[in-house]
Amino acid sequence: MNKIFAIVILFLSISLFGQSETKDTLKYEYKIEKLKSNFFKKERTVKIYLPTNYDKKQKYPVIYTLDGYELFEITTNYENYLAKYNLIPNCIVVGIFHNNRDYETTPNYGRDVRIPVTEFLEGSEKLKNHLLKEVIPMIDNQYSTSGFNTLIGHSNTATFVNEMISENENPFNGFIAITPDLLKEQTEYLKKHFSEKEFNKTYYFVSSGLKDDKYRLETGKILDTIFQKTKNNNFTGLHKIYNAGHLDLVPKSLNDALMFIFSDFRNYDDFNIKVIDNNLPISTYIEKKTILTNENYGINYNLTEDDFYYLLDLVLEKKDKNLLEQLFEVGEKNVFFSKNEKYSSKAQFYEEMGLYEDALINWKLQIENGFYENTFYFERPFKLLNENLNRPKEGIEFLEEAIRKYPKGTLTFNYLIAETTLKHRLKKRTGIRAINYCLDHFEENRKFSLKDTKELKSKLLKK
Repeated sequence: MNKIFAIVILFLSISLFGQSETKDTLKYEYKIEKLKSNFFKKERTVKIYLPTNYDKKQKYPVIYTLDGYELFEITTNYENYLAKYNLIPNCIVVGIFHNNRDYETTPNYGRDVRIPVTEFLEGSEKLKNHLLKEVIPMIDNQYSTSGFNTLIGHSNTATFVNEMISENENPFNGFIAITPDLLKEQTEYLKKHFSEKEFNKTYYFVSSGLKDDKYRLETGKILDTIFQKTKNNNFTGLHKIYNAGHLDLVPKSLNDALMFIFSDFRNYDDFNIKVIDNNLPISTYIEKKTILTNENYGINYNLTEDDFYYLLDLVLEKKDKNLLEQLFEVGEKNVFFSKNEKYSSKAQFYEEMGLYEDALINWKLQIENGFYENTFYFERPFKLLNENLNRPKEGIEFLEEAIRKYPKGTLTFNYLIAETTLKHRLKKRTGIRAINYCLDHFEENRKFSLKDTKELKSKLLKK
């Protein structure tokens, strides 16, 4: 077995006045395996892409692409970008390259009456055995695979993918068939297979093009009907039609296909039903999601900070204090709140939900723990007292304490005290003393001008 190491660098650039400026660079590495096949009796080429920062201590789903010359590079690029943004997990991509594509992938359309149309022709049978007994064992032996395998094909190899799903020896959980073409007997066989077989979790994506051959489009529509009538809970099928021809259907549909195969990865669409409607504790819900991800894809995946804040938005919409505090516990456990902003973050979420007393408690805890670096941390709780809770006297007392705790904010705090005494007709002497301080110690700032200060004093004197 020979190994070759290759690096591919793609430059995305724009032309400006005759000069090219590089805007982005995508770099990925892959290995080339030269594998002696006992089934084809010839050397075969397999390309293997490993995710950036591949770690043998982690597990990775594997995406196998037939038609390696056509599908390996584009699949690698799509995987690279989708995984970069955490839309799908990091995957290994394996490209299968055909020595004689016609021989290996021509579908069985019944021309040889000795071979039932539900079985592979000779070349495809060899390809199947090469894939199942040589390529996959090699990948599983050399790399840290999760056990979740996806098979991708286009045109003839899409038909091969459709036929693979009904094989008894089937190590695949994900199937992507881009414009397959099946006989009626073959679709009927699949329909029977789906209704009778017990599946592990299986995802099956089929795409068709409006500008493609009408028989291929019809195959897609028939499969769509079968998907909708299949009642197996472990089977999920999706057929999508694109305004595309035979070739451009690949780039137009592959992104959707990969997203569908990993549609249970970071999927929290059932949060409202299970947590909000059925009162499932949030920690239990998240734990079940972690278990489900492992069961479906064979990978360990924990809640991310992005996911946490997405769930937080859902809870804030419901204005449920109990759920909010459950989610706070999750946030603290996973250290999604920075140490210096833990209480202020909670306070702002309580405010958003209209829980002003709880917000005030957390603002005060933020200050008591010494986490304040500007007047913001004092102005927000003051605003709660003065406006939301309508306790201006307590607000002034709070600011007077703030002056002792944070002297740098004395100018701002005194101005707020003066404003509050005027607005709520509180002790005039308190307001005059505060505004005099502002005039005596005025410095340029973004909150109020010297003119504002003089006008405020004039109003206080007329009070």
